This record gives sequence, C-alpha cells and structure tokens, in this order.
Amino acid sequence: MKKSELIVVNKKEISIKNMGYILKQARLKMGYTRDQLSERVGISHRYLTAIENEERRPSYEVLSKLLRNLGLSANSIFYPEKESEPEEKQLLRLFQQRSERDRKVIKSIIDTLLDNP
Repeated sequence: MKKSELIVVNKKEISIKNMGYILKQARLKMGYTRDQLSERVGISHRYLTAIENEERRPSYEVLSKLLRNLGLSANSIFYPEKESEPEEKQLLRLFQQRSERDRKVIKSIIDTLLDNP
C-alpha cells in the first residue's frame, strides 16, 4: 500500500484509499461545484481538485470541514465498508436490543419472507 493511501490516527495507519472518490461523490450528490465547496471550506479550487483526484491528502482541519459541509460521517472515509443507510442502522440497533427469544422469532419471520417471495 502506498504511503499516500494511509493516514495516521492514534499512532495507527488507516487506509483511506478511496477518500477522494467518496468526497467527490458526496459533493456531486449535494449539488455543489468545486468552486462552491472550496469556498465554503476555505481552500482553493486546485487543492480540492487534488484531494478528489487522490493527489493530495487534506489536513485534519480541512477534512473535518469537508465532512461537515458534505454531511458525511468520519466513518464514511475511514470505514466505508461499514457505512450503512440510516434505516439499516435503526433496524440493526432495534434487533440488538431484543431478547434472544425475540431474535429467534424475527429470524424465523425473515427466513419465511425470503423463502416465499
């Protein structure tokens, strides 16, 4: 793994290989141009382009501003494979709060639904 694909957090290296892609997709989803987002964050258009194209890594301060302006959680960058839709998170949380007996009932219902489309 290239050094540019890593960021050090609490003395641990974490892969942020797709950070630029994730930020760009979020920017497009929000409907911002690069000029609009770079102005909101307080960075140059050129710097934002370099971040999105994986040529530069933002400082913690810039990354924090980007995440806030794009409505992203830090998990979307550091653990994108764990990022879930809000409804999925809610269902998982509700499931985890149930008793073992309730979980078995829920699993049976889901199994039945999947067997009978």
